[in-house]
Amino acid sequence: MSPVSGSGANPLRDPADRRLPRIAGPSGLVIFGVTGDLSRKKLMPAVYDLANRGLLPPGFSLVGFARRDWEHEDFAEVVHDAVKEHARTPFREEVWQQLIQGMRFVQGTFDDDEAFERLRATIEELDKAQGTGGNFAFYLSVPPSSFPVVIQQLKKHGLADQTGGSWRRAVIEKPFGHDLKSAEELNKVVHEVFEPDQVFRIDHYLGKETVQNILALRFAN
Repeated sequence: MSPVSGSGANPLRDPADRRLPRIAGPSGLVIFGVTGDLSRKKLMPAVYDLANRGLLPPGFSLVGFARRDWEHEDFAEVVHDAVKEHARTPFREEVWQQLIQGMRFVQGTFDDDEAFERLRATIEELDKAQGTGGNFAFYLSVPPSSFPVVIQQLKKHGLADQTGGSWRRAVIEKPFGHDLKSAEELNKVVHEVFEPDQVFRIDHYLGKETVQNILALRFAN
């Protein structure tokens, strides 16, 4: 049996490693709660890292939705600073310039119908300008109490509709409810709008300790 390399290096963190063959097709990402810590420290840098590794399509678009009175340029500056501080791959100006072409910001609150109409118009504009093809994922980086209103607004304004071969996805950040009953109630709201295969529930820290201990377990045995 061939010996296993003991370097312990994680190839997914190596910007020169190209072992991930799947490149996303035309698409965009809308982040609700884009001004929060999760977005600044995790989501924005992760989008850049994917672009830097060549795993995003050239026309990929990133839309931020929040209450801040920002212009598109203000949002881009916030993303730039977050990437510089928290990205795992080196900053490359050519990657950034390509990514910034698809950045937009929509100001509004979750119960603001006009804001969701602006979001709809922004997505339609990006479909034309960036070639996103109507394919968008909605990342709910918001408190659980806001899940129902955001989901219902997406339905009300036709943002959850999949037409002409396009797809829509909902990505929901933990905690998903505070007990079984509340989780089931949230699940019901979500599935009134999205099919099960359109919904992704994310917990960044689930199993983190176990994963971190894999190397220690291996070398101890």
